[in-house]
Amino acid sequence: MLLILFVLTGGYFASQIQLEEDITKLIPSGEKQDALRKVLDNTEFSDKLIIAISSEEKNSEELTAYASKLTDSLDKKLPEYITKIQGEISEEGILEVYDFVYQNLPLFLNSRDYEEIDSRLQQDSIQERLESSYRDLISPTGFITKQFLFKDPLSLTNLGLEKLQELQVDDSFKIYNNYLVTKDEKHLLLFITPKYPASETRNNEVFVEKLDQIVSDLNENSEVKAEYFGGVLYAIANAKQIKSDIQFTLSIAFSILLVLLILFYRRFYVPLLLFLPSLFGALAAITLLYFLKGSVSAISLGIGAILLGISLDYALHILTHFRNNADVKILYREVSKPILMSSFTTAIAFLCLLFLKSEALNDLGIFAAVSVITASVFALILIPHFYKPQKNKKKVKNNWIDKLATQRFYQNKFLVGFVLLLFLFGLFFFTKVEFNVDLSQVNFEPKNIKQTEEKIKQIAGEAANTTYLVSYGNDIDEALSRNNELYQELKNLEETDKIKRFSSIGGVVLSTDKQTERIEAWEEFWSDSKKENLKNSLLNESSELGFKAESFNRFYEQLNKDFNGIFLEDYRNVSTLYLDDFINNNPGFSTVTSTLSFTESNPAILEKLEEEEGIIAIDRKQMNQDFLGDLKSEFNQLILFSLIAVFIVLLLFYRNLLLSLLTLLPIAITWIIALGIMAVLGIEFNILNIIISTFIFGLGLDYSIFITNACLKEYEIGKPALKTYQASILLSVLTTLLGIGALVFAQHPALQSVSVVSVIGVLTALLVAFVIQTKLFDLLFFRRKLAQKAPFSFYSLVKKSGSKEQLYLKNALLGNYRYKSVYSAAKKEFTQNRERFLKVSGFLNPGEKIFMLNSNYGILPVFLSLKNQENKFFVLDTNKENRKISNNTGQSNAENINFSKEWPENLITYPVFIISKKPSEEITSTLKENISRYAEKVIILSSEYENRWLIDLNFEIIYRQDNILVLKRMD
Repeated sequence: MLLILFVLTGGYFASQIQLEEDITKLIPSGEKQDALRKVLDNTEFSDKLIIAISSEEKNSEELTAYASKLTDSLDKKLPEYITKIQGEISEEGILEVYDFVYQNLPLFLNSRDYEEIDSRLQQDSIQERLESSYRDLISPTGFITKQFLFKDPLSLTNLGLEKLQELQVDDSFKIYNNYLVTKDEKHLLLFITPKYPASETRNNEVFVEKLDQIVSDLNENSEVKAEYFGGVLYAIANAKQIKSDIQFTLSIAFSILLVLLILFYRRFYVPLLLFLPSLFGALAAITLLYFLKGSVSAISLGIGAILLGISLDYALHILTHFRNNADVKILYREVSKPILMSSFTTAIAFLCLLFLKSEALNDLGIFAAVSVITASVFALILIPHFYKPQKNKKKVKNNWIDKLATQRFYQNKFLVGFVLLLFLFGLFFFTKVEFNVDLSQVNFEPKNIKQTEEKIKQIAGEAANTTYLVSYGNDIDEALSRNNELYQELKNLEETDKIKRFSSIGGVVLSTDKQTERIEAWEEFWSDSKKENLKNSLLNESSELGFKAESFNRFYEQLNKDFNGIFLEDYRNVSTLYLDDFINNNPGFSTVTSTLSFTESNPAILEKLEEEEGIIAIDRKQMNQDFLGDLKSEFNQLILFSLIAVFIVLLLFYRNLLLSLLTLLPIAITWIIALGIMAVLGIEFNILNIIISTFIFGLGLDYSIFITNACLKEYEIGKPALKTYQASILLSVLTTLLGIGALVFAQHPALQSVSVVSVIGVLTALLVAFVIQTKLFDLLFFRRKLAQKAPFSFYSLVKKSGSKEQLYLKNALLGNYRYKSVYSAAKKEFTQNRERFLKVSGFLNPGEKIFMLNSNYGILPVFLSLKNQENKFFVLDTNKENRKISNNTGQSNAENINFSKEWPENLITYPVFIISKKPSEEITSTLKENISRYAEKVIILSSEYENRWLIDLNFEIIYRQDNILVLKRMD
C-alpha cells in the first residue's frame, strides 16, 4: 500500500515538472558566462535556412523566376512553419529606405561626412554637380532621377545611404530583379527564418519534408536547381540517428540481456524486478527536484537516465546473494553494508557536481545522488519480498558466470603482471588525453548535408563564416549606446586592415544621446550665412542651365527643418532594413548584434573588444574553447573533490585508514590505466563523455567496495566469499557492456564516444578490482594470516615494542581480530582481563599440554599460545559462531594450538585443564569424568562453576584471587 501510494504521489508531482531544453544550461556560471547565457537567450542567432538557387551558366532571369515561384509556394503551402523569407528587395523598398534617410538625414552623418559636404559647397563643385544632374535629366532615365535631384542637388542623402552598406558583410552580391544575386549571376540566395527553433525537431521534420517536396518539384521543371542548408537539418539528422542507433543497438542488447538474466536467475520476472528500484529511485529524484526547483534540465535527465545503470547494480548484487543463500537475515548481514556504502559514496561523488557552476550539471548531481540512494533502499526492501530463491542449494546449477566467478584471478602471476604493466604504461600517457572543445565533433553530419553546407558557404562567402559581436544592456538605449561605441572601434580596425569587413547598425540606429549629438552637429554646421551662400550659388549656377528659381525649394526646406530624434519603432517600420536581425529588445535586457570577418582568425582582437563593458563575442570555436575549456578544468577539480569526499565517507564506514585506501586506490589505478589507453588510442574527452565518466567512477567505486567487503568477509570467516561478490560484479559488467557498451556500434559520434569511454572504463575497473585489489588483500591479509602474522596496519610501522607489549602481547593478540566485526568486543574483552590472563600463563610449565574450554572469540587460548609457545593447547568449543571466529585467527594456524568441536581422542596426554566459563550441561559430566581421570592441574576462571567436587578428588587450592582459582592434585 505504501509503495502504491509512493508511485501515485510521486508520479503526479514528477509529471508536473517543467523540462528545459536549453543547451546553454551546461555552460558554467560566471560573470562572462552569465552574460553569454543571457545573450543567447535573448538574441536570435536564428536557425536560418539558406536556399541557394544555382545555374551552371550566367542566367539571372531564370534564377529570379525560380526564386519568385519558390517564395510564392512557400507563402501558400508553409505559412505555419516560416516566420519570414528574406532575399527579395522591391523598388518600393529602395524608395522607402531613401525617403527614411532623407527625412532623418542628420542622424546618418558623422564628422567625416561634414568634411565632404564642405568640399561640395565650393562653387566649382556645385557647378560640376548641377551639370552632371542636367545630363541625367535629359537622358531616358531622367524621369527617375528627377525626384532625387530637386530634393537633394548635392546628393547629401547618398552620404547617409553609405551607412546602410555597412549592414552587409560581403560585397560579392548585387540586386537583380529585386533579388540578391552573386556578381557572376550564377547563384541567388534566399534566407528562411523557421518558426520553430532547431531543438523542435518534431515540427521541423515535417517542415523540412514539405520544403524538400516543394524544392524537388521545382527542380524537375527548371534549368536551374535549388539546394538548402541550415542548422535545423543537422538537428533533425542528429535526432533521427540517435533514435535509430538507440533502437537498433539497445533492442539487440536488451534482448540478449533479458535471456541472460532469466537463465541466470531461473525466473522470468527477474528483469522487471531489477529495473523497479532504479525506476522508483528516478521517480523520487524527479519529485524532489519538482519541490526544489519546479523545473529541470532535460539534458540532466537524459544523462541521468544513463547513470541509472549504477543503481541497477544494487538489485543485481542483492539478487545474486539471495540466489546463493535464501536466508533473509544472512542476506541483510552480508549485503546491507556494502550496498548502502556504495550508494552513499556514489551519491557523495555525484553531489560534488554542485561545486560546478553549471545549472544542468547541478541538476544532474541532485538527480543522480537521490536516485542511487533511494534505489539502493528500494532494492533492499523490495527484492526479498518479490524474489523467491530456491531453498535447496543443490538445485541451483552453476553456469558459466558462476564458474568464472570462482576463479581467483589474483593468483595468476601473468594476469597480475599484465595489469601492473598497464598501470606503468598509463602513468606515462594518462596526462596526454586531449579535451575536444569542438562541439561539431560530437554531431552527426551526413555527407549530403555537409557537402551542401560547404557548397553554400562558398556561394555565400563571408556571410556564412562570421563572428558575432553583441552589445547588451538593461534597456535598448544602453545597448545601442554601447553598439555605437563598438561601431567606431570596428571602423578603425577595418581602416587599419586588422579585420577584413564588418556589418553593424552602429552608423544607422543610434541611441537617444547620439541622436541629439548628431542633430546638434547638423544645426551647428548649417549656419544662416552658409545656407544663404549655398542658395545663391545654386540659383546662379542652375539659372544658366535653365532651371527655375523655385526648383530647389524642397532642398531649402530640408536645410531649415527642425529635426527631432526618432524611436526604435521608426527604424523598424522600414521593412527592408531587416533590423530585427540585429536588435532584440526585451524587458530588462536588450541586445544589438554586429558581425565581422577576418582574413585570418585573430582571437586577440576579440579579447580586446570584449574588454569593453557590455560587449561579448559569439565565435563558435573561441566560445567553445573559453567555456568548455572552463568546464574541463572544473571537472579536474570535481575529480579531486569527489575523491576527498568519498575517502571521508569510507573512513566513516570502515573507521580504518588502510581499508579506506585499499578501497579508493583501485579507482585511481583504474583512471590512470583507462586514460592511458584513451591517450594511445587517440580517444578524446568531450562535453558528453567527460560527464559520463562520472558513471565509470561510480561503477568502479561499487566494485571496489564489494571486493573490499568480500575480502574482509573471507578473512573473517575463513571460507570462500569472493565467488558471490565476483558473480554479481560480472553480471553488472555484462549489463553495462550490453547496454551502454552496445552503443559502440552506433553511427552517431556522441553515442560512440560515450560508449567507447564507458567500455574502456568498466573493463579496466573490473580488471583492477579482480586482480590488483584482491592481490593487495592477499599480500596484506590472507598470506600474513597463514604465516600467523597480524594483518598489515600503518600502526605497526610506527609502534614501539615497549615493556607492556612484551608483557601482554597486545598488538600480537589483537592483530588476530583486527579488520573483523568482533574487533571492538575482542579488544574490550582483552583489556578487561589481560591481568588475569597474564596470571594464568604463569601457572603453566614449559612443555605441558593443556585442555581448554573456549573463552569468548578464543582470546584466552590465543594469548596463552602466544605467551607460552612451548606448550600445546587443545581447545574445545561447541559454539559454532564462536569456534568460527577462533578458527579464523592467524594464531589458529600455529602448531601449538587446535580449536575443535570434538573431544580429543586421548586426554591422558593433557594434564592441565582450563575452564574459562561455565560449561553447558551436555559436556559437564564428560568434563568431570576426564578431570577426575587425567587432570593434574585445573584452572577455573568462572565463579559460576561449582568446584567443591574437586576438593573431594584430592585437589588442593594453590591460588585464589581476582576470580582465578588454581587447583593441583595432591600426591
